[in-house]
Amino acid sequence: MRLFKQIGMFLLLPVIILIDSHLGQFVNSFFPHFQIVSHFIFIFLLFETIEVSEYLFLAYCLVLGLIYDIYFFHLIGIASLLFVIIGAIVYKSNSVILLNRWTRLLAILMMTFTFEFGSFILAHVVGLTSENLPVFIVYSLGPTMILNFIWMLVFQYIFEKIYL
Repeated sequence: MRLFKQIGMFLLLPVIILIDSHLGQFVNSFFPHFQIVSHFIFIFLLFETIEVSEYLFLAYCLVLGLIYDIYFFHLIGIASLLFVIIGAIVYKSNSVILLNRWTRLLAILMMTFTFEFGSFILAHVVGLTSENLPVFIVYSLGPTMILNFIWMLVFQYIFEKIYL
């Protein structure tokens, strides 16, 4: 069973990203003026630190970043870099993060903030966006943080039953 959780989940990563993107598009259809991004994948990554070694987890993050870059940014580098950095920080501090539900909730919010803000800054530097920071915070970052907070409240119990 442990081997399935290690290797089987690695093979499911592209499917999880597709489900994540469709969840985000579904929520966006109700709020057309906002750019809401679902990061359900962060919940999966947070709990996957329990099952895999550090190097395999960083490989997960790199593959996820490459798929995310190709699928969303059409430019390799932004998500790959951010996923590996976030993954390394989460894996090194998972003994503290996994203590209780509140620290897991705050970790998901920090992962979401770090990824969204970092990708905005890198996209702005590369020239993929000309949006200014206040507009990004109000119409994208804030609603994205709220959605991922809700995802964590809803799905945390299910992931706890599977992994903990």
